[in-house]
Amino acid sequence: MTPAATAPRKLQTADERRVDVLDAALAHFARRGYYGTPTAEIAKSAGISQAYLFRLFPTKQELFVASTERCFETVRKEFERAAAPHAGDPEAMRSAMGVRYGELIADRDMLLSQLHAYAAGDDPVIRDAVRRSYGRLVDLVRTMTGVGDEELRSFFATGLMITLTAALDMGEIDEPWAQALMCAGPDQD
Repeated sequence: MTPAATAPRKLQTADERRVDVLDAALAHFARRGYYGTPTAEIAKSAGISQAYLFRLFPTKQELFVASTERCFETVRKEFERAAAPHAGDPEAMRSAMGVRYGELIADRDMLLSQLHAYAAGDDPVIRDAVRRSYGRLVDLVRTMTGVGDEELRSFFATGLMITLTAALDMGEIDEPWAQALMCAGPDQD
């Protein structure tokens, strides 16, 4: 009797493994944050040894920064996609980006990853990475829409309110104070 045929194992490049590790890291960091997440759990979820994880990302800090940057890069790309059909109409572009952001953070890992990135800001390397990533989002919105500082502040203030209302599941709260703070997106009451 011959052994059952198995599918040949596909070897992955280091870059492909990095993607797997970043997927696992995003989920783990979202649940427990930078300080509460053991790298051994991330390695196990990614199907690699902890030693190999540290070959790909030499420190936990570098892994967290890469995970955070990937999270913000996802938002940036999705903003571009959402706004593209509305080129030339800054209000429609902002609205489309705001709606897409609300959809993105309906994914708890995406939402919590951002919140943990802000919370880990007492580490100067992480804080600088979050600042750069957030700055790229601001620059993108300014460049794509051509809006001035006031509209830009309003857009990001609304985004932070969307983040807060999602984090607190305020849509589930049937109280006047919660309903007063709920918003569906930029420029919407």
